[in-house]
Amino acid sequence: MKLNQKVALITGAAGKRSIGWGIVEAMAQEGASVILNDLPARSQDLDRRVNSLKKNGYQAVAAPADLTRPDEVQKMIDVGLSAFGRLDILCSNAGMIRWQSFLDITPDILQAQVNINVKGNMFVCKAAAEQMIAQGNGGRIIVTSSVQTYFHFPITPVYGGTKHAMHIFVGALALELAPHNITINHIGPGWVKTAMNDASPELRTEADLEKQAEAIPLRRAGTTNESSCEEPERN
Repeated sequence: MKLNQKVALITGAAGKRSIGWGIVEAMAQEGASVILNDLPARSQDLDRRVNSLKKNGYQAVAAPADLTRPDEVQKMIDVGLSAFGRLDILCSNAGMIRWQSFLDITPDILQAQVNINVKGNMFVCKAAAEQMIAQGNGGRIIVTSSVQTYFHFPITPVYGGTKHAMHIFVGALALELAPHNITINHIGPGWVKTAMNDASPELRTEADLEKQAEAIPLRRAGTTNESSCEEPERN
């Protein structure tokens, strides 16, 4: 119960096979009250996640919002405050990827990825930091970036560019927020077994999966429950 009496907001948490949901489960198991966010169109999925948590005795509330809209971001924060009275931890996890050759990228797909992966992250971090500063007790912010922060891959140039932008953003923000006792870090997952990655053209066949696993020291993909004490599932 390391997070007992703490309140954590996790974005991108509606999908049962998602890093966001894995973070939610880990936070709740450690005693945190959790605020689950995803797009308003996924409100029913959020409600299912929240109901499953409550059935297991955890404190949870759904806060759907479009993170590219600052007004909705603030409403999301307010939902959490109304339920739990404070905000101690932000896991800014929501993101979007499209597998496209650079020459095939359209302006709308480019803008959609920039909107959520860059602007959405910034809006959420700003609102959370303002709340933590107002409380006066510090806080913790964790941004989900990607292994593409450090390595280059074809057919995901926009995604990789937005995630590398978060690497720079997090470093600069850490310096600004340190005087308020707010730390900010990013984690860069590689291949994780999530619904988002199901669409990857490099993961469609058993041969594809085996080829990708060869490049990983553990010879397997990551799972959404890597932070738990249970043995991760294997192929």
